[in-house]
Amino acid sequence: MNLCIDIGNTRVKLAIFDSNQRCKKVFVQASIKLQFIDNLFDQWKITKIILSATGTLPNEWLFFLQQKDIKIIELNADVALPIINRYASPSTLGNDRLSVVVAAQDLFPKQHVLVVDAGTCITYDFVDAAGEYWGGAILPGIQMRFRSMAHFTAKLPEVKALKPASFIGDTTTHSLQSGVMYGVLHELNGFKAQYEQQFGQLKLIITGGDASYFESQLKNEIFAEPNLVLMGLNTILEYNSK
Repeated sequence: MNLCIDIGNTRVKLAIFDSNQRCKKVFVQASIKLQFIDNLFDQWKITKIILSATGTLPNEWLFFLQQKDIKIIELNADVALPIINRYASPSTLGNDRLSVVVAAQDLFPKQHVLVVDAGTCITYDFVDAAGEYWGGAILPGIQMRFRSMAHFTAKLPEVKALKPASFIGDTTTHSLQSGVMYGVLHELNGFKAQYEQQFGQLKLIITGGDASYFESQLKNEIFAEPNLVLMGLNTILEYNSK
């Protein structure tokens, strides 16, 4: 069994994958104690681990896992990948962005794929049909947009992330909701059109905590996969094991 651990900005996600790369169990929590991970070793026959952290990986985690005497990979710019990374500054590339394009290429080989990760930030990442990753874009996420307007203005309130009945806001609350919720949708359509203009038809994958909003609006045009980062981590782990 493989254990994949993704320490993000706001959550920690763990997943157990079997030898056929099937996801057996996913755990999502605000924080994870080492005792929780230790219990996983009692429940599953874990033989390999990959660790990914948005920030700095806690030293106590590494020390604890190294005592298990199993294969451990800490994802960084030096880890071998099953794709060609054309990013000009690979040392600054977020592990989450790298993982989703690896998973995308694995899910849809020999196809152009644009991955949208709607989390704290919204990221767009493109991998072409030859398995070459070129980069993408980083934008403020949905919650960040609402909070920033309330924070940086004197009178605008912080409102809930709801889609108003009409794109024409008839109150300040509805105007804020229209601006953010319809705005991110127009951004997505605009980015997709721009990539297709240059590269041709592509597959659109959505993941992340706010993916459900895009999924409900574009259900016939996208492939939604909530565990895309974890799937990519497992693919990288298997690639390095072979």
